[in-house]
Amino acid sequence: MTEEKKEKDIFTQIGDSLKELGEELKPHLFKAERKIRDFDEAIQPSLSDLGDRFKELAGVFKEPMEDIGTRLKEWGETVKPVVKDMGDRIKSARKAEKETPEDKPARDE
Repeated sequence: MTEEKKEKDIFTQIGDSLKELGEELKPHLFKAERKIRDFDEAIQPSLSDLGDRFKELAGVFKEPMEDIGTRLKEWGETVKPVVKDMGDRIKSARKAEKETPEDKPARDE
């Protein structure tokens, strides 16, 4: 067997091994992708609301600075329900994940 043939055989073996590993990993990757997508969809409304609240934060730091404590407190009160909603959504997503059978096929998009 020539040196070139041996090298090709080695690369073929490595390629075949990687292909085999990929096939073994594929179902696990699909499950992980589904979990991430479901979690993202569950908390997306709260993330959007939280982003809006952070945009409003810039207005808290405008003049007059002597009122900043009051404005910051008022802003904080608007954030509390958003954070609570996000916590509730996370709990619901975790509960749904536990109730979902592991062999559920991944969604096709």
